[in-house]
Amino acid sequence: MNRRPSILVTGAAGYIGSALVRALLDRGHPVVAVDSMLFGDRSLAELTHHPALQIRRMDTRGLQREHLTGIQVVIDLAGLSSDLASELDPVWTDAVNHRAQVRLARLSRSSGVSRHILISSSDVYGDQGGDEVHERTPVRPLTHHATSCLSTEAAVLPLAGDGFAPVVLRLGQVFGRSARMRFDLQVNAMTLSALRLRRITLDQGGARRRGHLHLRDAVAAILAAVDAPLNNISRQIFNISHLSPSAIEIAETLRQALGSHLCITAQGASVDRHDHRPDARKACKLLGLAAPLALRTGIDELLDALDHGLIHDSPEAHTMLWVREVLTLGREARAALDRTAEFHPACPPQPARASDLRLQ
Repeated sequence: MNRRPSILVTGAAGYIGSALVRALLDRGHPVVAVDSMLFGDRSLAELTHHPALQIRRMDTRGLQREHLTGIQVVIDLAGLSSDLASELDPVWTDAVNHRAQVRLARLSRSSGVSRHILISSSDVYGDQGGDEVHERTPVRPLTHHATSCLSTEAAVLPLAGDGFAPVVLRLGQVFGRSARMRFDLQVNAMTLSALRLRRITLDQGGARRRGHLHLRDAVAAILAAVDAPLNNISRQIFNISHLSPSAIEIAETLRQALGSHLCITAQGASVDRHDHRPDARKACKLLGLAAPLALRTGIDELLDALDHGLIHDSPEAHTMLWVREVLTLGREARAALDRTAEFHPACPPQPARASDLRLQ
């Protein structure tokens, strides 16, 4: 008999989610994978017939108590995680991020789920002048996405009690190879540009810093939160960011990997004001995290996968551009999609190409 807790993962076909689902299955967990498949379903295609996996193609706003029957752990990765994409339609972002995530946490509690892991972002710290930040550092959110993350944390953590343990993981920006690639993340984007164009352009001399971590380290941290004693995690916030490279340090690491012919240039305008170095000592102590993978390790893996055609650049690998295509749907069609998500859990398959989302 399988004694591993059953786990529901939202955003399961995403950049982190698709890697997490594989790791959970490898450990013997029964998994319910929930995803609207807004970015396609190819990342889970090879797992379709796995005996321990149930895939639900649906918006999280359609989840009901019956979908959580027998679930002990919920890992909430769903929602828009791109600052630029979140700004395209703040009202829609608030609905599919903040309100949907708070609703799911309340549903988890009322359904007898014992452990609810909310994935948040270290972007909530904003511009801290490059200083080190810990979980009690006053936050300075710069974007709608970061503000939404804070509002969700504030609504979910107080639900703790009566056997229900919510925990927040503030992830830094993730890098590395995934079954559902994203090339709008800093390290991944710079690696793609360096390989294809042999050129990287930096803003403000590339001096700003923010938290980063390898995809496998992000998955390992979530698994640690699944295994940790409830007393160690209930109503806690953890920084999950092992590296804090500046943009110029990322560029120089790419130069080491590709050779001196890589052109690195700087320009004056700044498009990213985030500047901070998350301190992850609390997570290392209470979650027992292992030594992190190096930036160079992730870059070498990306370069090798691109060279051998194992990963590809595609429209859906750029979140903001893809979501902008989705938002070209007319108001009536958008409303119809929202009604489907709200009242019919089994949503129809989503188009796999951005061009298919345009009204005819």
